[in-house]
Amino acid sequence: MPKSNIARESEVPAGISLVAGGFSGVVARFFVAPMDVIKIRLQLQTDTTKYRGITKTVSSICRHEGLTAFWKGNIPAEIMYLVYGSSQFAFYSLLNAYSTRLQESYHLNIPGPVQSLFVGSVAGCAATCASYPFDLLRTRLINNEKRKFASLYEEIRHIVTTGGLRGFFGGGALSVASVALTTGLAFSGYTFLRDQNSEESNGLSSGFIAGAVSKILVYPLDLLKRRRQISTSTSAWKMAKIILASEGPVGLYHGLVPSVLKSAPTTMLSLYCYEWATNRLMTTVNTMNA
Repeated sequence: MPKSNIARESEVPAGISLVAGGFSGVVARFFVAPMDVIKIRLQLQTDTTKYRGITKTVSSICRHEGLTAFWKGNIPAEIMYLVYGSSQFAFYSLLNAYSTRLQESYHLNIPGPVQSLFVGSVAGCAATCASYPFDLLRTRLINNEKRKFASLYEEIRHIVTTGGLRGFFGGGALSVASVALTTGLAFSGYTFLRDQNSEESNGLSSGFIAGAVSKILVYPLDLLKRRRQISTSTSAWKMAKIILASEGPVGLYHGLVPSVLKSAPTTMLSLYCYEWATNRLMTTVNTMNA
């Protein structure tokens, strides 16, 4: 694989990053949808006797809701990944180039992984703000355990009726915090590992490892975000105290394994597809301009 388009010195036009990021998000989402459903079900359950581990969760969902239940909430999820992926990588590309030029102007030499940490965090914040309503809709639809799929239109109408437009941003502050940290750590870890070896196989393994480690480090915030999306009347701090009192510290890690199993390949596929798409698009543009 050519030199990474995530690296500090990379120069990727914002338009190409926008298209490549959207493509990478849609592809990644399609393949990890089932694990996302399992992860969110485990995160949202307060009665730990219902879903016990990945295999029993899969069995329960198949038995009571059917195989297609693993793609519940997929329409808003695909839109979310499209919006999130395109905006995340476009912002990252712009901020990365600006940060590099700023360092050159002031004769600074910030290590690539450190730059990726800050640039990735800011890009994650911006992308989360742009895509959050779709994330909330995905969680609400996945939380529906009936065999019949909940209507996207009915869910939107219910949110507007009960909470107004603000209802689409329940748990938004937690989401921004958790995604900013996760994205920053993922980009930083990926940049560090890619710097060690530019081989194509290392690009895949770097994305997988970076996705797994970043998710583990920030997981309690992600769980609180999901709980807030379902119960918007309880503050995050109060919810954390309730979880600790009723479920103990382990309650903050419900669904960790499927979450990591979903996050690691998502990050791997997203970064790999982005690298692949940007290289193809830039080659095409250069050929057309030659």
